[in-house]
Amino acid sequence: MDSNIERFVRTTYADRESWLAGREEGIGASEAASVLQISPWVSKIRLWEEKVGIRQREDISSKPGVQRGIDEEPIIRQQFIEDHPEFEVSYAPYEILSLKRKPFIKASLDGEIVVVRENHYKLPVGSKGVLQVKTGSYSSPKYLDKWQGDTLPDFYFAQECQELLVTGWDFAWVQAKLFRIDRVYAKGGSNFFLPDQYETYFLIRANDPAVVESMQAIEEADTQFWHDVQTRHCPDVAV
Repeated sequence: MDSNIERFVRTTYADRESWLAGREEGIGASEAASVLQISPWVSKIRLWEEKVGIRQREDISSKPGVQRGIDEEPIIRQQFIEDHPEFEVSYAPYEILSLKRKPFIKASLDGEIVVVRENHYKLPVGSKGVLQVKTGSYSSPKYLDKWQGDTLPDFYFAQECQELLVTGWDFAWVQAKLFRIDRVYAKGGSNFFLPDQYETYFLIRANDPAVVESMQAIEEADTQFWHDVQTRHCPDVAV
């Protein structure tokens, strides 16, 4: 019997609108960085204001980068499947997984992986993992450099740790594809020296001490944050 059956509850929604509404009933993995105050986009206070209903969540669905991510995700996932016959990949749209002991801690996955063959990543046959597809853009070497190292940018690392916290699975695989936004610099020149696309991946193992520590920190932070939402108490923030 899969021990993870008792770890989380799987909820399937009829469409994207009801799925988005379901995400508001807790803290999604993509919101973990905001709770930890490491998100470059949404502050902890703003997230709290959105959760308690005193601020309208910005609708970013029409932004070109977001739409490109929606369009590219199935393409990247299919290419990943074709490139990795050692994995069996499944995907169900509009699903949310909730940690059973704390249902407000949630995750929405871009795919579920089962290792079915021996592989050079040293992932045991039968182990399970999360697939996360990331798209993005860059206009300068500074942002591209964040993706060219050995570690996933911290705001996305938090997301993967929460997904592993919810699922209890063995690893998370992040498949990333980024695109250059053409730019002419104020002092002359352009960014055409950067590649027009950049693809990479990150393999995050659940038994890595840094991941274990991060999962513990995320569970504690999410628990306090959701208490603040439920009591409408403005959360404390680090300065």
